[in-house]
Amino acid sequence: MKGSSYLRKVQLTGGSTYIVSLPKDWAKDVQLKPGDYIRVKIQPDGSLLITPGREGVKIEGELSTISIDASKASTPHDIAREFIACYLTGYESIEVRFDPRTAGYKTHLKNIMRRKLIGMEVLEEAAERMLARCLIGYTELPVKDAVNRMYVMALSMHKDVITALLSGNTSLAREVIERDDEVDRLYFFVVRQLKRAVENRFMIEEIGLSRPIDCLGYRIVVKSIERIGDHATKMAEAMLRIDELPKSLAGMLSEISLMSEISRDILKNAMRALHRLDVGQANEAINKAGEVVRLEKEVTEAILQAGLSTKNAVSLRLILESIKRTSEYSTDIAEIAINLAKKHLRQ
Repeated sequence: MKGSSYLRKVQLTGGSTYIVSLPKDWAKDVQLKPGDYIRVKIQPDGSLLITPGREGVKIEGELSTISIDASKASTPHDIAREFIACYLTGYESIEVRFDPRTAGYKTHLKNIMRRKLIGMEVLEEAAERMLARCLIGYTELPVKDAVNRMYVMALSMHKDVITALLSGNTSLAREVIERDDEVDRLYFFVVRQLKRAVENRFMIEEIGLSRPIDCLGYRIVVKSIERIGDHATKMAEAMLRIDELPKSLAGMLSEISLMSEISRDILKNAMRALHRLDVGQANEAINKAGEVVRLEKEVTEAILQAGLSTKNAVSLRLILESIKRTSEYSTDIAEIAINLAKKHLRQ
């Protein structure tokens, strides 16, 4: 039935109401009965989207329970990846079955759930079985709110790493590394919601978006923010490997700080452009990226001439690379803002 096309004649009843019959095969497939409701939504292009009412009808894409056999996994990381894939696919409940060899994988899996997956809780647990369920709905944390939380967190991580570098605050650097788990949690949650919205178009507005094309754009946006968080973590790890730097390098550290500030400004402008669908602000963000590249070259040259130890030189170079990559991911977000703005104009 999928992909089928039906031709229906519009009829007039009661002198003022237009009616059209629904395909019988479709009605049976979605378990539609006389007296049930359907939802009719006018699309931006003038077409109509018809979906069965949510009461008593199973809608395609709303997945219930899936079972995973841990005995087929070679390592606890294998079963964790499979579990995360089921979460992203949209399953409400995930059952994992264990054998004596894999019983120890359960602790690792529960740790992954706690650190990485929003809403997943263990409902039932025994030696050979564990049942987890997602207890948070798609309306409780709209996509745009979750994306904004990711952005604010990744931005603060980046800023705090530079503060830690300039002040030698290793505790702050370690705190940044710990915060990356929260960014990942939000990332996985948003990807889950976007995938479900693509499959169930009636959900799009309920998760805070307008059209199906928005789902693709926001999928790229959240991946870019997640990578920015990863690079903040890499910067913190590199900072922790640096031995005390001589005071004569204060000027170079100031240049690194400026490079970071510009990179963060690009991210701020890109996100503002995304929220407002502002093409001018998006272009402003993209055009600033050249300043980051220029500063990277200057600071790299200063590092080579400073006579630093190999460990310090490599660590500083990794920090520069992550600052540059942050600006590049931010320009990706700005480009998505431009694309979505133009898509809205077409509607």
